Amino acid sequence: MNFSVASYAVWRACEADSKPDVSFIPPMERRRLTGVERAALSVAWRVRPEGEIPVVFASRWGEIGVTIKLMQQFHAEGEMSPAGFSVSVHNAAPGAFSLLTGNHAPYTAIAARERSLEAGLLETLALGKSAVFVFAEEATPKFYAPEFGPLQCACALAAHLEPDDGGVCSAEFRTVERPPISFDGAVEFFEGRRDELSAASFGLVRR
Repeated sequence: MNFSVASYAVWRACEADSKPDVSFIPPMERRRLTGVERAALSVAWRVRPEGEIPVVFASRWGEIGVTIKLMQQFHAEGEMSPAGFSVSVHNAAPGAFSLLTGNHAPYTAIAARERSLEAGLLETLALGKSAVFVFAEEATPKFYAPEFGPLQCACALAAHLEPDDGGVCSAEFRTVERPPISFDGAVEFFEGRRDELSAASFGLVRR
């Protein structure tokens, strides 16, 4: 299928502007946002089109920082905060986006470990219609550093993709063994600095 990238946005915590811009959110609502919600909303807001649109959100670990706090609280006190639990679910970020924008279109939340970015892009393309794709990760908690390897910065990417017969990008669906897509590789493709993006389930080509 052919498609076009109507708009895209990227944020990385390790760059000079280390905090995601969520100034468009009312202060009372903003203070309750988690790190993943802030990152996801900061980029999704910049690519949102007029009207309602399906949203696909992908993240390897989702609200892992909140989850660690809940587990530590349960271990120490034998109970968890209901408020904390309500924002620990994987669909918290796309749910917040729907409420913020009044978007009643369906949204999907995906977690596929190291292939989460790939799975989210595949889901977005498979919709075959205009949709917003959002990928967001919180900084790797030091608690899990021995298991997760090198700590990574928090990051987020959003793209408004549209099926387009004359689009400059094409997707070929397939099933082959390939390493997971990196965040930087996806950014380079959407920014036009990379002509191909290969995944296990699809290949993207910029003509």
